[in-house]
Amino acid sequence: MPEPRRTESRTVPARESVVRVEMAPDSEFHMLIGGPYEQDGEQHRYGHTAVRIKTPVSDTVFDFGRYGATTGDFGAEGEGILRVWSNFGKYIAGENVLDRTTTAYVYRIFSRHTRPAAAFFEGHVAGGRRREDLELGRSYLRVFQLQQSYHALGPNCTTISLDAASAIWPTYEEGSMEYMDPGAVLSFAERAALKLYGTPDRLFLPENLQRFLDDEPPIRVDRKETYP
Repeated sequence: MPEPRRTESRTVPARESVVRVEMAPDSEFHMLIGGPYEQDGEQHRYGHTAVRIKTPVSDTVFDFGRYGATTGDFGAEGEGILRVWSNFGKYIAGENVLDRTTTAYVYRIFSRHTRPAAAFFEGHVAGGRRREDLELGRSYLRVFQLQQSYHALGPNCTTISLDAASAIWPTYEEGSMEYMDPGAVLSFAERAALKLYGTPDRLFLPENLQRFLDDEPPIRVDRKETYP
């Protein structure tokens, strides 16, 4: 019978108090903002917004967008498709293939504080229907067609993501309307087409949201990460 391995105990000076260590946030909320990209010689200036929620037991990206049938000028309307990714690497690889830059605005929070945002998405999923035809056998991806249709002015990728953030922080969008600037993103023809739908009352463009978060938003960003 082998000899039991001896272990030694030693006292390591603590760099932080026990109370502070125990109170450190164990989870994160990421607002993911993808920039413009070019594909087949065509400029795609609209950008994209998604949400990533990391807890000690899960890492999920909620990705709402025009992934189904579209209608209207410039595909402004269509099926409201929510893609739920259980593998962040797979999600961001798809964004990187487009040669677009994605910036993550990261908030460190406790896992219990992520629940309102998770519940927001779960409510949409519960009222929608599974679209396995859009999953293409990918085990790390579930796709749902929501009852809520997509519209370029909202509900869209940015407004849905803002709704999730606001479920955690009710003041998340305060002051954001000062950053509303469609002219910084959309072409003249796109702006003319969108005027037919009226004036939006909240941010709906990823680029405008990014400038808001880069400035002095009411909820402080803990750190930024850039992909690729």
